[in-house]
Amino acid sequence: MSKEAVGDSIDLKAIFGKLLKVWWLFVITVGLAVAAAYAKYKTTPKSYLVGASIMLSEKSRSAFGSSNEEFLKGTGYLRNSADIEDQIAVLRSQTMLRKTLTNLKDKPFGISYLSKKNYLTRELYDYPPFTVVLDSSVKQVTGLPVHVKVDEAGKKFTVNVKGKNVPLYDPKTGTGVDDFRALMDWEKQFSFGDTVKEDNLAFRITFAENYPYDPKADYFFFINSLEGLVDSYGQRLGTESMGEKSNIVVLSIVGEAITKEKDFLNSLMATYIKHEQDKQNFKGERTVKFIEKQLDASSAQLDAAKSAMVNAETAAGGTGSSDALLTALVGQKADLENRLNRINIQIDYLNRIVSTMSNPDANNVASSADVDDASFASLIEQYNRDVTDLVQKLAVDKTGTAPPTIALKRKVRNIREQIVGSANNLLARMQFEKNSVSGQLSSVRGTIYSRPGAAAEAEAERSKYKLNESINNYLMEKMFEARIAINSDQVDKTVVDYARAAVGGPVAPDKKTLFGGALLLGLLIPIGFVLVRDFLNDTIGDQDELKRLSPIPLLATIPESKRKRITPDEPKSLLAEAFRTARINLQYLNADAARQVVGFTSSSSGEGKTFCALNLATVMALSGKRTIIIDADMRRPRVQESLELQDGHGLSNYLIGETALDHIIRRTDINGLDVITAGPIPPNPLELVESAHMADLFKQLRNRYDQVIVDASPMGLVSEFVILTRHIDVTLYVVRQGKTHRKDLRLVNEMYAAGKLGRIDLLFNDVDKSGTSGYGYYVK
Repeated sequence: MSKEAVGDSIDLKAIFGKLLKVWWLFVITVGLAVAAAYAKYKTTPKSYLVGASIMLSEKSRSAFGSSNEEFLKGTGYLRNSADIEDQIAVLRSQTMLRKTLTNLKDKPFGISYLSKKNYLTRELYDYPPFTVVLDSSVKQVTGLPVHVKVDEAGKKFTVNVKGKNVPLYDPKTGTGVDDFRALMDWEKQFSFGDTVKEDNLAFRITFAENYPYDPKADYFFFINSLEGLVDSYGQRLGTESMGEKSNIVVLSIVGEAITKEKDFLNSLMATYIKHEQDKQNFKGERTVKFIEKQLDASSAQLDAAKSAMVNAETAAGGTGSSDALLTALVGQKADLENRLNRINIQIDYLNRIVSTMSNPDANNVASSADVDDASFASLIEQYNRDVTDLVQKLAVDKTGTAPPTIALKRKVRNIREQIVGSANNLLARMQFEKNSVSGQLSSVRGTIYSRPGAAAEAEAERSKYKLNESINNYLMEKMFEARIAINSDQVDKTVVDYARAAVGGPVAPDKKTLFGGALLLGLLIPIGFVLVRDFLNDTIGDQDELKRLSPIPLLATIPESKRKRITPDEPKSLLAEAFRTARINLQYLNADAARQVVGFTSSSSGEGKTFCALNLATVMALSGKRTIIIDADMRRPRVQESLELQDGHGLSNYLIGETALDHIIRRTDINGLDVITAGPIPPNPLELVESAHMADLFKQLRNRYDQVIVDASPMGLVSEFVILTRHIDVTLYVVRQGKTHRKDLRLVNEMYAAGKLGRIDLLFNDVDKSGTSGYGYYVK
């Protein structure tokens, strides 16, 4: 056997064998695990998957119609261009969830009604046994079961509350308070119609008529805070886009009450669509208000122009006659006044834009309806899109510290600076154009007023009135167009599928997962037990492991036995047969090698060294060999005790020259077996073993006996055995199953590899009978 093959390694076959020995443990653990899984499956409320889908955007759809062109110039900012991820974030934001749950205040969301029977708890959403109305003036406990026992016949009910460190919340705001009840433990009876009012628990309860109350069921309810509901639904709500190019988002949630989860998803979609519609209407109303302001100013100018026209016609005699030149001049004057009026409107708008955009915290959308400049209008439209996106991100990122939010803020700031610069350039151009038009208008007015007085003035006022009337009609037309567009437009968010339960029944508890996990756990427990036990126990467990850990040949295995020694009256016992096998292997295998003196040693005491030496000597004597056993372990002698001999002279007396050899050789109860006991324990056993008397002892015994068995001291503790090897032909190193440690073999393996022990075999002692197929055999 190679040196590399010796050591601690994983033997899968050995592990499987150890697992097979504890098959009964697998039966027990698997049975218990499956039974526990069955109990859990029967007592765990069933949860169902409820799903819905909503379209968050129609990319080809504008704010006021399905066309890509603007219905009203300057209103392109009303288009929703937010990324689908941002819209999903808004949809599942705490603000949106809070609005949704607030809209469901008439449904049993703030109060959860439950019943428990046979260890199974169910939520009674569709048909609760009673209805609880909280007193909003009292800070209520939350997250604590309030048990209600109903006595229909006596028109009474009993309320039982028990809990520690119970949190409180304010029903008015729906938020928690920085307070709690250290202990709540009371039970009281009330009559139907009574108000329950105790510390931090006040409500009125209405009982359903003809409700089938089960006397074996426990009915109770929970008071849910709005904050707790928002957190719960925020964690359970699932959102997933149907694809990279799709604007449809699938919503999903898992809950015990199907109707409850359907109500939540439907309300969430309705709340989100209304929120988007309100936001869009708000933007449209801003446009309408701007047009109204311009229309008010135009109407005032129209009234003034009309009054001036009437006065001028009266002064001219009401004829309204005029020459061709005067008519042309009046028309030119009207055109110039129209241009000047538009220039003033644009200058006023640009001044307001500069004032608004100069504020670094301004995040309001703006209109470009008053400026006939394509590049400026494009800047305004881009700014409005970015501001809309920023507002949506801030709705999710309250602190505004997320990298995408910071980047968008920077982009809005940069484009605001571009708008201010462009507006200032347009103001300079508008002012130059205003000065030019004003000069031309003054010249035309001078020419008109130089004509015959009353007629010229009347013609001028009629032209002025027509101009204001034209402007007023234009603004009124745009006003009606804007209102029609706002009132007829719908957001591009629509419900694709209303909420419904997924087919296939409950999704939790999952029967396959539950029972599969129980089976796996039932298998892993005994496997883990065996592996941990094997890891913590580093003793040699079986014959295969011994052969794997040591290159020394295995002479035989000795089965476990309650017998301490072999007796002549039972020569056919299993123990006797095992040692006969060891004797035969020792004497007839490699018969050309000397094997008259056989020494026994081990790594430490307690491994059966004396037991093996005595019984091998016994079977040798019973086979007709004159045999003697020497107890050479003068530190902890055991042979005399095993043979039940009286005290007398022994090996130590002979080695110190106190007595002769014949005086220390004693007969045993086995015919042909003599013994030399250890004698009194000497203070210097090492020196005695090294003495010349020891060499002389073996010389004489070799001449007198066929077999000399030496029970020597353990190799791992003292060094006497190393000296004795000079007198021994064969060494039998005893290894005991479940007693000898793996590390104890390292010393003997090293000495064997170095050739320091001569002829040596292993004797595997106290082997479990179920772990071996025979008494023993010789392995080289």
